Amino acid sequence: MDLSRRAALGAALAAATGPASAQTRWPDRPVTLMVGYGAGGATDIIARTLAERMQPLLGQPVVVQNVTGAGGTIASDRTAKAAPDGYAILLIANAHAVAPGLYARLPYDTLGDFAPVFFAGHSANVLVVPAASPDRDLAGLAARGRAARQPLQTGSAALAGWQPAHQIMKEALGLRLEHVPYRSGPQGQADLIAGRLDFMVSNVLEVAGHVQAGRLRALAVTSPTRSPLLPEVPSFAELGVAALQADSWFGVIAPRAAPAAALDRLHAAFAQVAAMPEVAARLQGLGLIPAPMSRAEWGSFYTAQVEQWSAVPRRANVRIE
Repeated sequence: MDLSRRAALGAALAAATGPASAQTRWPDRPVTLMVGYGAGGATDIIARTLAERMQPLLGQPVVVQNVTGAGGTIASDRTAKAAPDGYAILLIANAHAVAPGLYARLPYDTLGDFAPVFFAGHSANVLVVPAASPDRDLAGLAARGRAARQPLQTGSAALAGWQPAHQIMKEALGLRLEHVPYRSGPQGQADLIAGRLDFMVSNVLEVAGHVQAGRLRALAVTSPTRSPLLPEVPSFAELGVAALQADSWFGVIAPRAAPAAALDRLHAAFAQVAAMPEVAARLQGLGLIPAPMSRAEWGSFYTAQVEQWSAVPRRANVRIE
């Protein structure tokens, strides 16, 4: 075979096998798992618990990056605009589904710009007050709030201090509330413990330790049944506020055009890590309840959640310009 024919054959083989070879090499550098909130919050803890065990499965580390601000929407925008190569992914929570109904303009399309990767699970939210609060139960908080001349002070790390649970409490209990935004749940909880807020609705993962240590008092959980972390705390449904059943959920998404093969591999690795006995025990000990889903099932659930929860701020006529 002469040199020119050999070169032509080599070029043809390279063209035929190049994409497949590149596919098998993925990943050939670290994967970035973004989190839209500060260190120490529920989303951050879940991300780090999963990420630290991914390298043996992928051959590359998964590095958690906190991209805070604007209720997680900065991280969502960065993910939507990242190169669609599987190296930039995002762990989201419920606030991501609320954002399109709350913000007048988002720089990304919540339904159109993302692809599903992995559903991590769900956990209860819990209404907590300072240990020194006069409110011993939900009825006491509601009565004090309705009688007070000033709105009750509350806060959250999500969506500029606004969250659907607050709106449902206003509708169901007739409360006036003033929201304080925080970059992370622990920042708000520090103010709550210090008595600078009247209450918060926080993920049980973040506050169970404070409740058990006596720094906060839990009045109700948002899950349909009681949380195994706080079994003595009634659900809102038990207390007659059936509308406030809204567990937190957590899942991983990627830019819409990311290669399916890369996302399938990520899904399989996340699922394998989540099933490790020590990881499952740690996450469940933090209050996360696993709910295994395929990528397609997670995508359908994601779409339904965006449609459901983005309607809450629209119903309340709450809008952030």
